[in-house]
Amino acid sequence: MKFLKNRLEKIMTNNFLIAIYSFLIAIVAWFVISITIYPSTPKTINEIPLSLDISQSTAEEYGLSVIDCNVKQVNIQIEGNRSQIGNLNKDDIVAKLDVQNVFKSGTKKLSIKVESKNGVSFKVNKINPPSATVMFDKIETREFELTPEIPNITFGDGKFYDDLSCTPGVIEIKGPSAQLDQIARCAAVTNRNDTLSSSYSFDYDEIKLYNESGSIIDNNLFEISAENILINIPVLTQKTLDLSVALSNVPSDFDKDSIKFIMSADNITLASQTKSLNDFPDTFEVGKILLSELDLGYQKTFIIDTKDDINKSGFETVTVTLDDENLVKKDFTIKDFSFSNPPSTYKFDVITKSLRVSIIGPKDVIESLTAKQLIADIDLFDFEDPAPSSQSFTYPVTIRCPDYDNVWAVGLSKVTISREPKVATTTVNED
Repeated sequence: MKFLKNRLEKIMTNNFLIAIYSFLIAIVAWFVISITIYPSTPKTINEIPLSLDISQSTAEEYGLSVIDCNVKQVNIQIEGNRSQIGNLNKDDIVAKLDVQNVFKSGTKKLSIKVESKNGVSFKVNKINPPSATVMFDKIETREFELTPEIPNITFGDGKFYDDLSCTPGVIEIKGPSAQLDQIARCAAVTNRNDTLSSSYSFDYDEIKLYNESGSIIDNNLFEISAENILINIPVLTQKTLDLSVALSNVPSDFDKDSIKFIMSADNITLASQTKSLNDFPDTFEVGKILLSELDLGYQKTFIIDTKDDINKSGFETVTVTLDDENLVKKDFTIKDFSFSNPPSTYKFDVITKSLRVSIIGPKDVIESLTAKQLIADIDLFDFEDPAPSSQSFTYPVTIRCPDYDNVWAVGLSKVTISREPKVATTTVNED
């Protein structure tokens, strides 16, 4: 007892200790008074993440999902019992969207509400921001056809590619319905830098999505199922050939180069998987024209037949027109006939005395040309006996002009010919 009395007297005489004890007593007294007289207090909590969970809401019932939201976190001011909210922090609070009245896709402005994760009651004085702009849409999975892209692939001399393809040819893309609607084309791309001389297949490097205007769509909006995709590149040998026509039934002394044609196309590009450049002809023949068919104003359309080659030019017909500028036509009566290659078993005579023909050629030549310069040649090289009992028959003739190699007859001319078997002669030797 005497010890405690001495101890207390010592403490009371120490001013510094008195000050400390007084401060502690004041704090305790303030805390007791605050709880008793002011039990409710405000509190500010910052950077609370905004939850985009819409489970068990009308939006979820209608198959909607949150696609985008312009608010990531909120700051709040709450008021409540000092002892209950005093230790609350952002991890104890959930901020979420009011989605009970969302029934269809689109962009909505929704209010934000907050509550305690632990059931602590408080009054919300302020939420900043108080609302969020949210995009809703249905999430779907669709199939899209793949188109190949080979931006950096080059080809050897005379080599080009045919129709590119992808294996597999389609992929699945999952994403918002409205965003899927924007996809006009889906491309599998290889970024390889290679020069090809034969067919090859590459693994894809990336998937690119394009809208109708050709702009690239951000892939981050989607889940793309793309595995083991190959880009197939068939390589062809390709050559561009000038177009030509062939003249048939032409006299041996006629200059084919004197006739000029105008064509609807100047050349054609052919490709082959098996040929080399040297295997292609120098020109591509679109068709054959009988010389006797070439009249002033002549025009004919030919169907292109490339046989085993691939037509890369895109047109299937070529129209050939006679360039008849500076050409004229004039009628002549021919009285001179000749036989070529007659069979040795017959004697032939021309019954027709004269033949009316139309001759085309350069204007200056036709103006000076006379009928005596024209010959109706009867070439019997392919002669076949029409009938053993017939002594006469008609036969086509070829009109020739030995003096000019750039004039020709229009139309098919025929003459009547008689023929008699040749009588074999025998020589009798007299002794």
